[in-house]
Amino acid sequence: MSFSDRAVNACVRSMEKGVSTERQVRDVLRCEDVDVQPFVEFLDSPYPMVRKFASRIVGSKSDSAKTVFEAALREKEKDVLLEMLAAVAKCSDSLEALEGLLAHGDWVVREGAITMFRLAGQASLLFPLLFDEDDEVVQRIKRYINEQERQDSEESGS
Repeated sequence: MSFSDRAVNACVRSMEKGVSTERQVRDVLRCEDVDVQPFVEFLDSPYPMVRKFASRIVGSKSDSAKTVFEAALREKEKDVLLEMLAAVAKCSDSLEALEGLLAHGDWVVREGAITMFRLAGQASLLFPLLFDEDDEVVQRIKRYINEQERQDSEESGS
């Protein structure tokens, strides 16, 4: 049995028990070829830490963030949602569906959404925040949009 198989099996067994460790997750993430399918079911675990770790693995080792994206739409726990947003930011498809998080009542979730869109190179989706009541937020969003426009023009060679 390879290290990859042992790492995945150990992590899956722990998650089934409702526990997992940062070390187990790091071991799985160190592996080159990982089948994320065993971890997808844990995105709906009753244990927040297991959902958080599963989203990190699936988001990092999958070609599409669709499964983590769908789980993020259902997530109620702030810490887990922020981990899911970080995973989704790595893959910019379908981010528009998460725009509602920009109006979330909890500033931590809102900041996580802003960071997600910025890291995904989707600062244009932050446009509605240009009309926010908080002047500091408005200034930050202007800066993010300008940075994105500069980066896009440099990439296009203009």
